[in-house]
This record gives sequence, C-alpha cells and structure tokens, in this order.
Amino acid sequence: MKQLNVGFRLLRPIIHGLIIILIFSLTYKIRLVTDLIPGIQLHVPLINYRETMMYARITSFIFIGLGIIKSLYELHKPIQKYFQTFTKVWLYWLVTITFIAYFGQGFVFFFGISRFIIVVSAWFVFFGLFFFDQIRNYIESRIHKRSDHKIIIVWSDTLESYKAIEHIKNGFSFKTEFIRVKDLPDVELEKYFMVVAVGSFEKELLQHIFEKTRFSYTRFYHISEWFFLEDVVYSPEAINNIIALEYKNSTLDWWSLIWKRLFDIVGSLVLIVVSSPIMIAIAIAIKINSTGPIFFFQKRVGKGNKLFTFIKFRSMFTHLSTWGKYGWAEAEKLYAQLIASDANVRGHILPKIKDDPRVTKVGKFLRKTSLDELPQLFCVLWGTMSLVWPRPHLPNEVEKYELWQKRLLSINPGITWYAMVFGRDSLDFEEEAKLDLYYIQNWSIFMDIYILFATFGVVFKGK
Repeated sequence: MKQLNVGFRLLRPIIHGLIIILIFSLTYKIRLVTDLIPGIQLHVPLINYRETMMYARITSFIFIGLGIIKSLYELHKPIQKYFQTFTKVWLYWLVTITFIAYFGQGFVFFFGISRFIIVVSAWFVFFGLFFFDQIRNYIESRIHKRSDHKIIIVWSDTLESYKAIEHIKNGFSFKTEFIRVKDLPDVELEKYFMVVAVGSFEKELLQHIFEKTRFSYTRFYHISEWFFLEDVVYSPEAINNIIALEYKNSTLDWWSLIWKRLFDIVGSLVLIVVSSPIMIAIAIAIKINSTGPIFFFQKRVGKGNKLFTFIKFRSMFTHLSTWGKYGWAEAEKLYAQLIASDANVRGHILPKIKDDPRVTKVGKFLRKTSLDELPQLFCVLWGTMSLVWPRPHLPNEVEKYELWQKRLLSINPGITWYAMVFGRDSLDFEEEAKLDLYYIQNWSIFMDIYILFATFGVVFKGK
C-alpha cells in the first residue's frame, strides 16, 4: 500500500505536464478565433502550431523540474505551505518560459511564440493545476482514512507532551493511535506508516525506536528539545506548525533514490557496452587457464539483511571455492586452515589471505585490477546492487556485525565504495564501516561520480 501511494504521487508531475501541454494547445486554438472579442475583428497572427507545441513541452518539463527542486512533488508526506510553494514554482516558471520565448525568437522559434498564448496559458495553468491538486488531495485524504495505514504517536508523561499532542493530533489524514512510552516494547513499530515520538526520551530508547524502523518504509519523527542521535540525518518538518525532526539513515531519500537508480541504470548500461570486449577476453582467458565455470555465483547479504545472487568472474580453482556446488568439504577445510595461519593478514569479520593458493594465475590478475567485479554491472542493472555503495558481505560475516555496523544494510550494496578509495584492502572492517557510514549519511550524486573516477585511479595504480 505504501509503494502504491508513492506510485500515485509519482503520476502527479506527469499529469501536471500533460495538463500544461493541453492548455497550450487549447490556447493556441482560441487565439486563432478572429472574433474572440464581440465587435472587434482580430488579426490572424503568424503562429506555427509545431513550434508552439514544442514550446509547450519545454515549459512542462521546466515546471516539473522546478516543482521537484522546490519540494512541490513530495512522495511520502504532505506538502508544507502548499499554496506558497505552488505560487513560487509558478512564478519562477513564468519568468523562465518568458525568457526562453524572448531569446529563442528567430533562433529556436522561427515564427516566435505568441504573447497572448504565453499570458493566457500561464493563468490557465495556475488555476488548472491548483484545481487538479485540490481534487487529488481530497481523494488521497479519503483513501488514507479508509486504508490500513496507521500513524502511532508515542508520548511521555510530561505537560509538554500533552500540549504537543493536542496540537498535532488532527494533523494527519491517516488513522492515528496513541501509546505511552511504557507500552512501547509490545508494539511492532515497523508495521506503521509513521512513528512520532513526542516528549523527552532517553537516548537509548530513541535509538531503539530508530533501529526497529530503519529497514522498513516507516517514517520516524521526534518532537522534543532534548536528546538527539548522532548517527542519523535530521530533516526538519512542520506538523501543524510544530517542528518535528525526521530521523533518516541518509540524505538519499525518495526523489534522490529515483535519481540514483536512473544513474545506476544509465551508468551500468554504458559500462556494460564499453567493457563487453574486455569481458569476452576475460571469459576466454578463464576457460584456457583452468577448468570450471566462467562465473562465480554466491549468495550475499543486501539491503534490509536480505540475500541476493552475487556474480563475478571466477578467480579461484573450482574445487577450492567455498560455496555451494563448488568446493564443499575440501575447500572449507583449506579455507579454515588459511584463516588460522599467518597467511591471514586481516582477521575479525573480513579475513584476507596473502598469496592465496586457491587463486588461479588469471584470477590474481583479475583481483589486482578488480576486473573480476565487472559482471556485477548486471546486478546493478537488475537492481540488487548499485554502482556505489558499501560492498556486499557473506551471511556468516554479517552475523558478526555489531549493532552500529548493521546500519550498512539500510541500502543496496555496491561494486565500488567510499572506503575503497581511501584504503581498499589495507583497512580493517571497523575503519571501513565508519567510512561507509559517513558516505551513507552525506551522500550526493557528485560524491558518487567522484568515487567512480577515483576508483579507476586506485585500480590503475594497483593499490
């Protein structure tokens, strides 16, 4: 239901764009009417329909882009101060499209864009989109009240809590439940659409609430002037004019997730096409060098502690690979001996075997250059991995995670990662986890681009 609600909200900017195009088309037809004003015969302007509709499509994309930037298209929560936000977007849009029409005349638009069409369409767009949004908001509110979505408000026994609850209790379109903090252990918080903690809580309790909602779609808000958590991103939001802090794992949220997914799809497709000759050559080299399959498949732990199929080029001898259909008991015994020996140069969660005898000659080259990771581009395309995120680990490794390290599982794993650039295999797992958590909490698309290019530098230097 939560995903369905987001899907409906994703349709809103698309419908806005279609409405804008339709309005420009209707205004164009109105302008062609010569007796529009009774008693006055208007001159038929030299207007090109194709250019006008191209202009309309451009303006619709501009409106949607401005709307996303100014948070007009929230995917998971009501728009704060909707009328002010909508009016700002409309004004910025009007100035921008007027600028484009003026400077594009004779260059992009050979016949020019009618000023009548711009002015009349702009006002029709204002009232048309505003009217549509009011109808949509009303329908959404009715659906929310009839749905199974619920909000739970957890409150402490303080006067400030009572006052805050009285102020916000009618501010939600979903069904709302209230519980005291003492009843919290018996509640499955991850089943709720939103959790709002009101009042002063011990820091450990806030951390407990966040850990229970971290891997779900549940939103977690806190209204108080007391304790805060250090390992989360704070996002202020007004609930009935009371400021609440939303606790999130990362700045990567909703629209950012969409941009990152598009970045992953485009990036993986480009890299698959570019690297396909290299992958073919590697496949041939693997088959010549040793017997066995070209690819190595394994179950790794992904987002939300769920298993996914991990793929890479086989770099070990098949009978010495420790997974499923590969080496079985012989491989497991050898691996245990290597971990316990001096060859293990990095213990704890992620052991590293120096001069690993299980690795083939081709495999050593592939590992040194990280070319064995290329098939993971298909995992990125399928959506189980990302180009940049913390690396995926084995189930037995994840079992050794401390609580704070499990926060790495709040997102999809990646082919390359932040810690890869700043240490690669020289870091122990605790240092690596701290760097990756920093990346999660400070994510940006520019950071992803930097890490991708920096990864090429690290690989080419052979570090």
